[in-house]
Amino acid sequence: MTQRIFHAVARHARQTPDKAALRSGTRCIDYGPLAAFLAQTAHILSGPVRVVGIATDDPLDAALADLALTYNGHVSVHLPPFFSAAQRAHIIEAASIETIVGAECLGTEAQILPHPEECPPLDCPLAPPIGGARRIIFTSGSSGTPKGVLIGESQMAAAIAGLEKAIAPRAEDRHLSLLPMAQLLEQVAGLYLPLLAGAEVCFCPESLKALFGGPMAPVMAAMQASNPTTSIVVPALLSRLVSEFNASNRAAPGSLRMMAVGGAMTSSALLADARTLGLPVYEGYGLSECCSVVALNRPDTARLGTVGEVLDGVQLRIDEGEIVVAGPTVMEGYLGQAPVTGEWRTGDMGRIEDGHLIVEGRKDWLIVTPQGRNINPEWVESCLCADPRVPAAGLYLAQDGQLEVIAVVMAPLDLDHIKHLLADLPQYARPARLRFVPASQEGLLKPGGGIDRSELAHLATMLPSHDLFNNQKECVA
Repeated sequence: MTQRIFHAVARHARQTPDKAALRSGTRCIDYGPLAAFLAQTAHILSGPVRVVGIATDDPLDAALADLALTYNGHVSVHLPPFFSAAQRAHIIEAASIETIVGAECLGTEAQILPHPEECPPLDCPLAPPIGGARRIIFTSGSSGTPKGVLIGESQMAAAIAGLEKAIAPRAEDRHLSLLPMAQLLEQVAGLYLPLLAGAEVCFCPESLKALFGGPMAPVMAAMQASNPTTSIVVPALLSRLVSEFNASNRAAPGSLRMMAVGGAMTSSALLADARTLGLPVYEGYGLSECCSVVALNRPDTARLGTVGEVLDGVQLRIDEGEIVVAGPTVMEGYLGQAPVTGEWRTGDMGRIEDGHLIVEGRKDWLIVTPQGRNINPEWVESCLCADPRVPAAGLYLAQDGQLEVIAVVMAPLDLDHIKHLLADLPQYARPARLRFVPASQEGLLKPGGGIDRSELAHLATMLPSHDLFNNQKECVA
């Protein structure tokens, strides 16, 4: 992977040195200075392979650090800015991080990298990269304790090759990066893939706050300023974009040709609303353990209600309803555990129809009611999340055998509206009770989409419940 990507960067630096590669606000780094930056880091990061952390809220600085560490053959570990202090401390200890780019914390040393704008121009071609770079992606899953996923060059190379064929990146593309650089999906498809094509990556630092319920104005401004051709969003962010475009009576940028959405189940109603506004949304599916992307809808073969066709090079089968993946994108293994060989059982349920994958939810999240009904909670939750004021929801079975749902809300909602959102569900899948929690509650929303399910039982004891089947209309803040 490093050979191909960095050879491309070197080529772009020779042929189009003044073309923008990375942009954030008024800061712009062209391909020439980007290559010079990489050359300078070769002096700073030379020596034995190290495990180096990346801890910065600035996505452009995080991208530069990721590129530098990969170019120089080190092991990069992002410390997600949305993780708690305890989770970040766990990452530092588990990965044996001694040096961190961007911040000094918990006794680690700070690694200082040069500013690309201050690096002298190259007077010779960029040297080939040092091979063997790896990355450890920490994912909190549903337990709250981050697990380290080991991703090597071969996994990155296979994922990028598959996405290259599915997305067909172009030199004239402008990718609007809205997801945190700590997420593997944005590293693969939002940084390395555009640079391979010689495209421009535009960052929006304020999008992290928007992911957790913050103001959308900076995101809308970045979209207008960059005129992007591609972007990646999670369902909650897509819902808010739809709401903003509707409120402003504006259409989506005509420049957009593809907006991938994933991370959680997306309701068909939300996808349809986005398409009506001119947002070319294409749902996909993946997980860090398989280098982030397994399947993706493409413009010429997209099917609503599916997550698209499996990427080239990825092998997938369904075993007793469970999605099983094999091939070169499957991770090396979890940090501190035995290497993975052969297939990877994803824990996700699904089926294939006419070559398109349909994901039905997590196997271990399946709810079996006292009446013997099987309910995938994401099915119910996606109905609520079609409303942009509900960025996430969590369905669970209460101790009395009744279905309850916790709705994360960003604005007041009345119960009649909630019942309307759930009206198309069969009676057995409709929750009997509802609890509201504000989106501002720390640690509840996951940036990749969805709610932290480890919090549901605790929240149920703290929040008042509301009967969804009475006739009294209530307004809840």
